[in-house]
Amino acid sequence: MARTAGLLSRNWRPAAPGLLDVTENDIRDMKLAELRAVAKRAGLHPSWHAAKKSDLARELVSKRREHAAFVRAVESHGFSAAARRGAEEIKGAFKKGAKGRAVGKERGFGGDSDSSQTLLRRAMRACVHIVPSGSGVRCGPRGSYVLTCAHCVAWDGEGDDWGEESYYDPAGDDEVDGTGNGNGGSRYAVGSTTQRAGRMVTIVDARGVHAGAVCVYHCDKMDLALLRIVDEQGRLEPKAAVGAGCFEWDGSERKFVGVAREPRPELARANTRVVCIGNPFDVDLECPEGETPRPMGFTPFWVSAGVLQGRLLTWKESAAKENLGRQRHSCWTYWGHSGAPLLRPVFHDDPNGDENSMQVEVVGIHNSWDDTNGQRHAVSLEDIQQFTEADRRR
Repeated sequence: MARTAGLLSRNWRPAAPGLLDVTENDIRDMKLAELRAVAKRAGLHPSWHAAKKSDLARELVSKRREHAAFVRAVESHGFSAAARRGAEEIKGAFKKGAKGRAVGKERGFGGDSDSSQTLLRRAMRACVHIVPSGSGVRCGPRGSYVLTCAHCVAWDGEGDDWGEESYYDPAGDDEVDGTGNGNGGSRYAVGSTTQRAGRMVTIVDARGVHAGAVCVYHCDKMDLALLRIVDEQGRLEPKAAVGAGCFEWDGSERKFVGVAREPRPELARANTRVVCIGNPFDVDLECPEGETPRPMGFTPFWVSAGVLQGRLLTWKESAAKENLGRQRHSCWTYWGHSGAPLLRPVFHDDPNGDENSMQVEVVGIHNSWDDTNGQRHAVSLEDIQQFTEADRRR
């Protein structure tokens, strides 16, 4: 695990502006040192830092256009339209057979009431798109952090080698306890093979508002990363967050501390209804080689519904399948959904109350799929909690 105390406690004031905070002419007029600083913040591969000024400026202009196109796509579809489309998707999915444990009859995300729609909108406001590819969800105090997949925090052009290395340690295998639940002590050691801490990405919310975010805490072996939002302009809506574990940072103790409304393991039982909000590519990335990818009709902040499926995979089973997430689920996903939260409504104050007493909780983070059978996989709630609590045990 990358050391995080300094990054978490630092008052981030980036020396360079984000690509979407400058114009193309601004980029062309920058000095080489300024271009390199902007390139670092924009996530360009370090090899670009040795490029000529003209080449680097040209690449940054190209990347700015790419980032701006993502923002325009979100703005053009609109938040209200995305919420209406999401509500229809949820009702249709559950009606067609995505059956599971509901919070109550016509309660939660799948209901027709105004409070049910409010709940979905609350969930959508917490979700973000990581440019150029990836999803995430805001959490923590005032929604100042983003939980996503570690492999979404990558330099542009770096590629994705996550999943190619087996992190399972058979020498410590005591997880076969007869129940198949994987409750033994053989777990991924919290750690990392790629140093992602300090890398910056651009995030866009469901209203098209953008900001920078820096990776402050990550674990490639669990495929999880925690980003701290850097939004000096105050553009992002505050408190647009959902429950997702122990994300309260105690500066004096220099560690994460628990919060009152911490998710409970029973929230992620098999057959629990969930929704997934992510950002799929809008082109066919699986078309035959040589063919022009066709538009797929997918839109930003796509909502799909399903259930959590079966028991958690053991670490050994996960490693045997290139480190697929241990939580299986049936929500539809596509390229670009990595980091998308699996969400469910939860009664915190009054178990018998109405939707007005509901909160939205993360019970998984989609990160992979099994290309042999199409099964979707996510980082489990259990592993999310281990990730967020790891710093307290060091």
